[in-house]
Amino acid sequence: MTEPPLHHDGGLGPDVPQFEASFPADPAAIPPIRRQLRALLKEDGLEHVADDVALICQELMANAVVHGCRNLPPGTALKITVTWSDAQLRAVVHDPSDEKPREQGASRSRTSGRGLRLVGALSDRWGVESAPTGSGKSVCAELDSPRRRVS
Repeated sequence: MTEPPLHHDGGLGPDVPQFEASFPADPAAIPPIRRQLRALLKEDGLEHVADDVALICQELMANAVVHGCRNLPPGTALKITVTWSDAQLRAVVHDPSDEKPREQGASRSRTSGRGLRLVGALSDRWGVESAPTGSGKSVCAELDSPRRRVS
């Protein structure tokens, strides 16, 4: 990963969630969360980034379900938190795995493995933070100036 380090500058105080959801490690749990987040962003005047943010979050959640929970029991709980202000939007997906995600190389023949490349293309930066409790990780993506951003 060659992205710049993550910095949380939401202007809301430390990690004040405006959208938060827990979900099981099941791909079927992702679409309703994506729809709820997209609707909330649009309602708050961020319709111009709502689709991109919903797609970023979908990819982060899917990676957590497919890769982060690969060897964990079904129904393992995951969490997504999205915070935003005029300065920054920050999406964080936490899973209990310590395995760090890595971007796959470009391939025309592979039909999967492009999620983190998409996250990188749609966000200003993304990265991985180890959980302070020592178990699990958070994969984060950030957009600067979401209210002024041109999609």
